[in-house]
Amino acid sequence: AYGLGILSGLNPALLAGLVLVGSINGGQASNLCTFIANGNVALSVMMTTATTLGAIVMTPLLCKFLLGTVVPVDALGIAKSTVEVVLAPIAAGMLTNKFFPKFVKAILPITPVIGVLSTCFLVASAVAQVAPTIISAGIALQIPIVLLHLIGGLLGYFVPKMLGFSEVASRTMAIETSMKSSAFGFLLAKLHFGSFEARVPAAISVVWMAITGSMMAIIWRYIPVKSPTFDRKVKERFDK
Repeated sequence: AYGLGILSGLNPALLAGLVLVGSINGGQASNLCTFIANGNVALSVMMTTATTLGAIVMTPLLCKFLLGTVVPVDALGIAKSTVEVVLAPIAAGMLTNKFFPKFVKAILPITPVIGVLSTCFLVASAVAQVAPTIISAGIALQIPIVLLHLIGGLLGYFVPKMLGFSEVASRTMAIETSMKSSAFGFLLAKLHFGSFEARVPAAISVVWMAITGSMMAIIWRYIPVKSPTFDRKVKERFDK
């Protein structure tokens, strides 16, 4: 993200916003796209969870390390907001499921609809707040953000393939590395980056992230992949 911003000649505020997008965790929508693409949903959920928890530490550290000499960075503020927005809801959900399972079971059928609607409102709100800036910036700002998601997806697919991972796992990692929690990045930029322009890359990323992930999911949906077979005698061989 930093390299793309420098090569594109972005000003410091836009560069900061792009680095922030590259530093945040994977988006929860990747789990749905992985399911559509016949990927490994369990692996996708595990990666999303790992990057979400890792973002509490890594996002402020990366921003401070990469942007400390470019724009003022409130690393502690970013970490605090990450805990409030990411960790607190996860903890609340786990505790509710543990102590009020009947309540969770009752609302479970409507929660996907609420999630989709909330995401739509978040995307619409983010884009609407910076729409004039997006329009005035033109294609020059679109290109590095599109490349950020495309390069993430390509590396996420071909590197695991070269390392011997299966097609299913490679698809999963490609979608996971391509899709970002851009709406969360927009919130962090709004709260902790003084310049208004720093919010713009995250708002644009919200759209391109969804397009990139959806395209991969739809294409792979119609490219069949062999399900991995489980060798039921493997335990016996190891026991010997």
